[in-house]
Parts: sequence; structure tokens; C-alpha cells
Amino acid sequence: MKVAVVGGTGNISTSIVRLLLDKGHEVTCVNRAMTAAPADDVETLVVDRRDQERFEAVVQSRSFDAAIDVIAFTPDDVRSSIRAFRDVRHVIHTSTVTVLGEQFDWMPVTEDHPVRPSVPYAANKAAAERVLLEEHYRSGFPVTIIRPSTTYGPRRALRQIGIDSTWVHRIRAGQPIIKVGDGSATHHLLHVDDAAAGFVGALGRERCVGQTYHLVHPHHTTWEEYHRALMRAVGREVDQVGVPADVLQSIDPQRFLFATSIFAHNMLFSAAKILRDVPEFSPRVTLDAGLAETVAYVDEHGLGRDADDLEDRIIDAQRSVAGAVVR
Repeated sequence: MKVAVVGGTGNISTSIVRLLLDKGHEVTCVNRAMTAAPADDVETLVVDRRDQERFEAVVQSRSFDAAIDVIAFTPDDVRSSIRAFRDVRHVIHTSTVTVLGEQFDWMPVTEDHPVRPSVPYAANKAAAERVLLEEHYRSGFPVTIIRPSTTYGPRRALRQIGIDSTWVHRIRAGQPIIKVGDGSATHHLLHVDDAAAGFVGALGRERCVGQTYHLVHPHHTTWEEYHRALMRAVGREVDQVGVPADVLQSIDPQRFLFATSIFAHNMLFSAAKILRDVPEFSPRVTLDAGLAETVAYVDEHGLGRDADDLEDRIIDAQRSVAGAVVR
């Protein structure tokens, strides 16, 4: 198939493009060309999707069988995608499980759970989903909505308090790191290569059209366990100092937005639907293997070395409070 990928150079989309090529598809990326394409045999249509008129004209000037949109974040973005891809047979839209918020009526959470986003990013994604589904039921627009859980990979060394690479160097230097509360909140962490298998596996499947899927690892972990896995990759173990979510919120609500609104809560989603409909999605990358690759990438590219002293100050304050209570 001729597949347009809106994005194609980011965290998940790089793996998507590579897997599409491995499967023999002809891939065209649509982006601003700020980052090199993942492979030499990938064509790039250079356009900023925020310039909707030009974006739609550039896409419409070509013929595609399918499209995977990785960088649609708002209702306006997807309205533009609907116009741009009105002639393709299948469009996969990237959403997020965070559209469901963190207060659930049942667990594991299935795709039919009420949508209750708690952060602006998720609220916009939820509104975009509604626009796409309304268009599907109105005109038959052939969309599939995929909601990935938190993904990690070589380019994204996230942890419970944020998406950054600084903690790799903190661990190597023997410095403690922060966990939220006791670090026991459950979460689905999915390697980007496994996530790509879900996207590419759904592509062109008639039974996936008009459907919404949770793209999550079938097994969850805790943030404390996840942190320890990265420590094994670094080859050094350090203390994880628990700090209450409301304390982090009061210190810097923007910096710790996801740490206090999403990552501090138990997340448990069902993968049953995508496992049934997309058999190619069968996560194989273990935390240890995936994080070893991530640490190697961080080291090779010299990432995450510049950091302020906020984490040290929070840890010192937390330990001082605990010490005062003991005394």
C-alpha cells in the first residue's frame, strides 16, 4: 500500500515507518522536515499541518491508499485530516488512553468506558475523537482510533515524574530519584516497536474501521519496578524517595502535570480488543531489554546532562521532614 504518515520522525512514528517499510509498503512522511527521515527510501512532503490550507492541498496532490496520523492533537487538526484524506481507504488516528482520566468505574478499563479527561492535552484528544467518530457515522469516513498507553524507547527515557533523560545520569552518579508516593501506582508501559506493530497490524483491516482500541501492554507494572529496571540497565541502584503528589503539585504544577494527574494513579486497561482484532500486536520487548536500549541511546547522544537542582532540593526537604518526624 501507499501509506502517508503525518509525522514519521517522532517517538512512536519512527518505529511505525520502519515497520511499514519492512512490510513492503511505500511510505511518504508528511511533516516540517525538522528531523531526518527514518530511512533513505522514505519520501517527505514538507509542510506544516498547522497551515491547514497548504497541508490539505499538498496531501490531495498525491494518491494514497491509507494514512496514519500521529500528530493530530485538536478537533481542528482532525477536521483538516478529514478533508486531506477524504479519498483514502483507511485512516488511523493516534489518540491516548489519558482521554479516560484516572477515576474509573471499572477495571480493567475497556474502550466503552466514559471519557473523562483531566488535563488539557487529553481533553483536546477526546474532542478530536468525537469529531472523527461523528464523521464516520455521518459519511462513513474510514477511521480507526488507537489509544496508546505511555510509550518508551530509545528517544524517550521517561519516568514517573516526567519525560526526561536526566535521571539516567543521576542514577549513574549515585544520586537518589523521586517517586510519587510509594511508587506502587500501576501503569502500562509499551516499547515503541511493540506499539508500531499495533498500528501497522490494524492498517487496511476492514474490521478495525470505525473502532477504538486501547494499545496497551497486556501486563502492567508499577513505577517503582520500572525505575528499578532502568537501574539494572545502568548497572547501579539508588534510593527512590517518595514525595506526595500534592507536594509536587504545589511546587510546580506544570512540570509535574502528568506525575500528579495521571502517573500517580493506578492505570489498568484492557488489551483484549486489540489482541483479538490485530493478532500482529503481541508485545515482545521486555522492560530490561527496552530500557537497556534506551540507556545506550541516551549515552551515545549525550542526552539529559543539563538539569537544575530542583530534584535534589525536593529530596532534601522530604528527608528533612521525615527525619524531623522520627526525632
